[in-house]
Order: sequence, then C-alpha cells, then structure tokens
Amino acid sequence: MPLVGPADPRRRVRLLKLSQPASFAGSLRARWIQQGEFRLHYREAGALDALPDRVEGDEGPVCGLGFVLSRKLCRRATRRNLIRRTARECLLEHLRTVPVQDAEAGLPVLVLRLHSRLDPQWRSQQSRALRRYLRATLSQMFVRWEQLRRRTPSR
Repeated sequence: MPLVGPADPRRRVRLLKLSQPASFAGSLRARWIQQGEFRLHYREAGALDALPDRVEGDEGPVCGLGFVLSRKLCRRATRRNLIRRTARECLLEHLRTVPVQDAEAGLPVLVLRLHSRLDPQWRSQQSRALRRYLRATLSQMFVRWEQLRRRTPSR
C-alpha cells in the first residue's frame, strides 16, 4: 500500500465535536479572526475540553470544532446546516494539506460563529452562488488561521 503524503486527499483527518459549555465559553474568549459574516475563534485544547490528544488509529491531524449559529441571525435550519456542512468540508480539505509536523503541534479548538446576517440576496439554500460564497469565505478564513497559528508560539 502506498504511503499517504501530507497533501494527499486520502489522508485521514478527524474532527471532534465540542459539547462542553466550558469549551465554548473558553473559545469565545480566545483570539479570533473575521471574514465576512463569520468569526473563527481559535485556541489550543485545555483540560476542560475533554478531548483526547490523539485518537487511536488516526495518523492525521485532529481538531475540535464547534458552531455558534443563532436563529436570530439565520432563521432557516437548512441554511444553518449548509453553513455547518460547508465549514466541515472546507476545514477537512484544509487540514489534509497541512504538513505533518504542523499537524502534530497541538490539538486546535475552533468555534465558527455567525456574527451578522447573510446577505438577503440568497433566498434559497439551494443557491449555487451561496455555496460558492460560503466555500470561498470559509476557505480563506482557514488559510488565515493557519498562517496566524504558525506565527504565534504555543503557550
């Protein structure tokens, strides 16, 4: 079986769901970057997160991920689900391209927060333009996060 390289799309990546209120509270107080209507809060995992350092059988990176998508800003559940699904896909694609030594630096915890309404021009959740916009915005945000993560020394 061929070895899986760092930019190989077959490389395994695991996203762990944040479920503890303390995880969200700690993440929302952490550093953040903003792109369009979204904020990405990022930090390294702590003891309160109840996330494993490594998951057995996974050779790829592991990342904790949570979402704060309020009904006040995004009324339709289908649109909130589209945002979640697109964010997971973009993050998985991004983590598959991260070099192995960077992926093992520490378990990142990310919380994606919708902080303002999406443009009302997208009335349908089936809109291809909306999907393209979400994909482009979230991909740019994850690239910026990775650049900041490499520059900032871990604590």
